[in-house]
Amino acid sequence: MSESGASALPPGRPSRQPFIHPENLSLDSSCFSSPPVNFLQELPSYRSIARKRTNILSRDKPSGTLLKPTDSYTCLFYGHYTIDGVKFQNFTYDLPLAYLLSTVAYVALSLLWIVKRSVEGFKVNLIQSEEHFQSYCNKIFAGWDFCITNSSMANLKHSSLRYELRADLEEERIRQKIAERTSEETIRIYSLRLFLNCIVLAVLAACFYAIYRATIFSQEHMKKEIDKMVFGENLLILYLPSIVITLANFITPVIFAKIIHYEDYSPGFEIRLTILRCVFMRLATICVLVFTLGSKITSCDNYSCELCGYNQNLYPCWETQVGQEMYKLMIFDLIIILAVTLFVDFPRKLLVTYCSSWKLIQCWGQQEFAIPDNVLGIVYGQTICWIGAFFSPLLPAIATLKFIIIFYVKEISLLYTCRPSPRQFRASNSNFFFLLVLLIGLCLAIIPLTISMAHIPSSKACGPFTNFNTSWEVVPQTVSTFPGSLQSLVHSITSEAFAVPFFMIICLIMFYFIALAGAHKRVVAQLREQLSLESRDKRYLIQKLTEAQRDVRN
Repeated sequence: MSESGASALPPGRPSRQPFIHPENLSLDSSCFSSPPVNFLQELPSYRSIARKRTNILSRDKPSGTLLKPTDSYTCLFYGHYTIDGVKFQNFTYDLPLAYLLSTVAYVALSLLWIVKRSVEGFKVNLIQSEEHFQSYCNKIFAGWDFCITNSSMANLKHSSLRYELRADLEEERIRQKIAERTSEETIRIYSLRLFLNCIVLAVLAACFYAIYRATIFSQEHMKKEIDKMVFGENLLILYLPSIVITLANFITPVIFAKIIHYEDYSPGFEIRLTILRCVFMRLATICVLVFTLGSKITSCDNYSCELCGYNQNLYPCWETQVGQEMYKLMIFDLIIILAVTLFVDFPRKLLVTYCSSWKLIQCWGQQEFAIPDNVLGIVYGQTICWIGAFFSPLLPAIATLKFIIIFYVKEISLLYTCRPSPRQFRASNSNFFFLLVLLIGLCLAIIPLTISMAHIPSSKACGPFTNFNTSWEVVPQTVSTFPGSLQSLVHSITSEAFAVPFFMIICLIMFYFIALAGAHKRVVAQLREQLSLESRDKRYLIQKLTEAQRDVRN
């Protein structure tokens, strides 16, 4: 039905059903922007027809996998939820608004919690960034907890202090080695680092290109008919991006760990640099996948979709497609972790224990517990959870169950198959850095979520936002239902007249606290200098007293 025909209908009159047929109401030919959607809202059969049409399109795609496309309308994914609210006796539960606000609240609470923990870690890191002589004195003279009464806890505290002192001595040795380098050694090590960083960049570029090509190949061949495929080809095509990303995440940390040993850094900086490289690799692979899917969703090659704004022919419910990709990444990550632990770590331990006389086994050695890899696994899984929370509402529950399983598997692997790292590092300084890396992952997850909610048009065939151009439009529509005074208050708070003064006040408060922190820092420096002078005065007085006693005796 054309738009002119729609406008010819009397207002408030329902459209006549004989003119509407499922085979004619095809989402492949056109999509609906705001005016046609308002017309479609008058059609009582639009929701059922669109849903049936999308199911037909889904059945034409490859199936027989762990996650079939026909599972798009399970409660796990976006397509299951509708625009219809849940009616109670006294009010109606607005499902679209709750769907959007729950995701926003989840991300906001995660941000606040990470910032809170990061501030606490920053305070500890600031205290421990003092002079090394004072750090030794604090550990030796003030590091013991006199509330400990249990012998096992006392032994654990002894081991912790001994471990931290060894880490301090190791870092002091590295600093002394750096200070004793000649000019030729400095030029040689910096040239070697430059060459190794070029290798790292080449590895990253190769992984990104492989993920991009795998995603393009998978999306372009998803419409291939099942009878033209051999057994397992549909599984490979659907899961090809997840397989490539998982392999890249499994191989690149091993390469980076081998490269970092030749760069001659301190143990603490070595761990931080390795984590940064691997974090950039893992988070960038997710970004490459998401933005490649976004480019395919919003691109139209040989047919028009100006009214819709996305490729409704290939992606009638694109949010579900993105949710499926995040789900597959989560599942594949769990499978790889379990497979490596069961089929690599435990057999390696058995070979090292019972076949230690073999030269190859001696070169291979026992598995070392690598803290960067395990931290990266947590950051990677949590970033996937943040991105997929909007497209797959139950993904956080799956991620929670996954982390519980991984925790106990890693604990068993640590106790029975791994050996401690021979290179010492200070774990307390690394906690703040780990939280900072997690914060980077959250910030990167917010970018595609914001674009999906506010920029890319929502699907017109499924989901709770079929009557909205974008998901965020449910918020202004809800505000329009408020009383007039409350609407004026909300509009004034969100206007530029309120935002600019608020931003200026926040800047002034920030500058005040920065100046206050600088003043406190100067006072601390003066107090330290005063304590040093008092110690010198005491030493001078003791020396004079000793000389006076010697003179009296003589």
